[in-house]
Amino acid sequence: MEFLIAAIAGYLFGCINPATIIAKIKKVDIRNIGSKNPGASNVFITVGIGYGVIVGILDILKSFFAAQIVFMLTGGNFGASVFAGAMAVFGHNYPFWLKFNGGKGFAPFMGLILFYDWKLFLVFAVIVVAIILIIDYISVATFSLTAFMPLYVFFTSELKIAALAFLLVAVTIWLRHRQNMKNLINGTEIGFRGKNKFVKKEP
Repeated sequence: MEFLIAAIAGYLFGCINPATIIAKIKKVDIRNIGSKNPGASNVFITVGIGYGVIVGILDILKSFFAAQIVFMLTGGNFGASVFAGAMAVFGHNYPFWLKFNGGKGFAPFMGLILFYDWKLFLVFAVIVVAIILIIDYISVATFSLTAFMPLYVFFTSELKIAALAFLLVAVTIWLRHRQNMKNLINGTEIGFRGKNKFVKKEP
């Protein structure tokens, strides 16, 4: 019953999509501009830096709060709480009210890490910022950290349900980033600053 509560609560939290809401306030259809992805990075690039940061924070917090609320409701069931956070990522990626075509899941993934281990979250946050500043492509951080986290939890925690939850979340994020992977391979990926650094400038 606790895991059922976690699944429902987490998914519904994840279905809340700040990118779509803020874009509508700015009179922009976020699903028809930029990468057409209703997530923080597309808002950052197409609507504005400040709005992108706001969306990113809200996306992080929704999985964190989903896990935290389930933790309180279940009397401290950490496994169910991590599962709730994972379901929030799933809801972010596949919200029913957007025809199951939502964001790509990295921000709420970070929120799940924040709940799991806030110190690790800070380390990852620094790594993400460094990657963006150095090579500009947040998708590189996404692939790296989502691959690392399930292995880290598996080898450092006795709670294998948490490792499984992180693995399932990672798989959904990789699936949502298939085009990004193709773009990186083909040299057509758009950077976080809204530019493709591989495009040659006209003489």
